[in-house]
Amino acid sequence: MMKPLSETANDARAKASELAEKTAENARATAEAAKARIQDGYGRARAATGELAAKASEQAEVAREAAGQAYEKGKVQAKRAGSKLKTVAEEQPLALLAGAVAVGALLGSLLPKGRKDED
Repeated sequence: MMKPLSETANDARAKASELAEKTAENARATAEAAKARIQDGYGRARAATGELAAKASEQAEVAREAAGQAYEKGKVQAKRAGSKLKTVAEEQPLALLAGAVAVGALLGSLLPKGRKDED
């Protein structure tokens, strides 16, 4: 025997409502799982960024220290060279003059020679 039309409609409505509830529940579960994955990824990215920033800061400090040491060493060497030059100039002015002439001659020999115009 066939069910009355109203009973079939009620069954269909109940099944449709049940299916809609299951679909909504699945959508909520999927959204929550996606949210958890996003939060996890954000946490890992934030931790990695913090580690990189700490390493960069550490390397910058090492570079600053190295630059400071190089500057101090350069200052000492420049002072020492200036002192030696002053001593040589006072004790052996002719040797210093001869050295300056030799350097001038060397630089002059490195310069290109000018062309002479033929008439």
